[in-house]
Amino acid sequence: MFSRGIIIIIFILSCSGAKFPSTISRCQYEDSNCMTQVAQKVISEHYNGLPSLNLVPLDPVTIKTISIENSGNRAVNIRLVFNNVTLHGLKNIAIQRITGFSKQYEGSKNEIEFVAPIIQLVGQYQISGKVLILPIQGNGQSNFTLENVKIRVKFTGKKVTKNQNDYFQTNDIKISMTTSKLWIHFDNLYNGDKLLGDTTNTFLNENWMDIFNELKPDISKAYAAAIQTIINNVFAKLPYREYFVE
Repeated sequence: MFSRGIIIIIFILSCSGAKFPSTISRCQYEDSNCMTQVAQKVISEHYNGLPSLNLVPLDPVTIKTISIENSGNRAVNIRLVFNNVTLHGLKNIAIQRITGFSKQYEGSKNEIEFVAPIIQLVGQYQISGKVLILPIQGNGQSNFTLENVKIRVKFTGKKVTKNQNDYFQTNDIKISMTTSKLWIHFDNLYNGDKLLGDTTNTFLNENWMDIFNELKPDISKAYAAAIQTIINNVFAKLPYREYFVE
């Protein structure tokens, strides 16, 4: 997943003399409507990144490794590893609600809800095991595409003090997600056997809901890691109080 050292690097790179961008409105603490509108504006206008707030490019987001291992008496009994994958689609999200972000934020409960028309996970894969009644093995390029995705992000605020200033961070993000469809494609299944590969991909897509429900906990963890990095990046730039007006 993401290196834990990234937060340390961000702190080192953060400039103590930095100021909140004058082109972006600040909200009062816990002002849900304001925070929702401002966050949507930032994402819509700065999905390519915003250095003044440590906002990295949102499309694509690179994820080094995702490991999924379901074992035991389960419908999906596989070992699936993604390497150097890219997450596409966050630039088109619509934020529905942000709550939390109180003045006293240590231990605060915060939530972000958003929807996305499409989220794609594209990159190298290795798989072995059994999906429902079908043995499966292969390695190569893959594409997981989720349509009409709804995600709720929950996380607790944590105070980190640096140079006598207090910063907001989090390390316990959890997400819940739903989708109207999962499209799956694995290249080079069964050492390149096209007939078996095409048949397997068709079978996976016909049974996408069962597969998604089995894999959702691990997929959610991967997305949570990406979202946590984005949030921690932004709030590592400035002391927490600089993001709000009294």
